[in-house]
Formats: sequence, C-alpha cells, structure tokens
Amino acid sequence: MSTEKNEAVTVAKPSMIENLKSNPKVLYVAVGAVVIVGLLLALSGGGGGQQVKTIAAVAPGQTVTVSNPNGGETQLNALPTLVSAAQTEEDEKQIVCRVAQGTQATVVDEQSAGGLSFVRIQIKDGPCQGNAGWTPKINIK
Repeated sequence: MSTEKNEAVTVAKPSMIENLKSNPKVLYVAVGAVVIVGLLLALSGGGGGQQVKTIAAVAPGQTVTVSNPNGGETQLNALPTLVSAAQTEEDEKQIVCRVAQGTQATVVDEQSAGGLSFVRIQIKDGPCQGNAGWTPKINIK
C-alpha cells in the first residue's frame, strides 16, 4: 500500500511541474492570487487607533455648549430628525436656525429617534438667542 502512495506522489510531482512549464499562466494566476490575498489582509486590519467620542448624559435645565464635531455651525431643527444635505423646500421649513460653535444653551428635552439621540436646546446667546430646536446629541458638550 505504501509503495502505491509513493508512486502516486512521484508521478504527481513531475506532471505538476510539467504542467506549469507548459502553461505558465497558471503560475502567474496563483502568484497573483497570493499577492491579492496578502494585500487584502494588510489593508483591512487594525482599527485599534480609532477613538469613539462618548456622548455625555444630559438633563433638562442643564447648560451645555454647542460644539459640532465636524466644525462649523450646528443646525437646529423643528423636529428630532436629520435634514439631508440635498435640502428640499420641506427640509428648509424644518430649520429653526444655525448656531455658531461655542454658543451656550439650555437642555429642554431629550429623545431617541431612528437610533440616534437628539436633544432639544434653547439658545442663551448670539443671533439665535431665545430659539429652541432639536440637534443630534453629539453636537453638544
């Protein structure tokens, strides 16, 4: 039995090598597949350096600072929803005002909608003073 296995191995090796000599495209495809798998493994890993921003607990009456993590103004909406970047006329009706970074506000209410946490805040200073509206909770600290 063992001699049959040895004969099969010795017969298989030369035929595999001869196959690669007669058809080098198979070798190129095999090497290319190994390179692609290696690149995918190298480029897909990690993520250990990313930090997740924690969202602080808030309560009605608490004073907070408006701070958009993306920079720029924070938009206050009439409802606790996100307004799309491609704003329609209906979206424009939902905007209460746009608040500058660092503006002080008071928390009025908190609600979760669509898997996101929103807070209703009333602006204490600046051009939007006195206005109240909803913004994603991540926009306050």
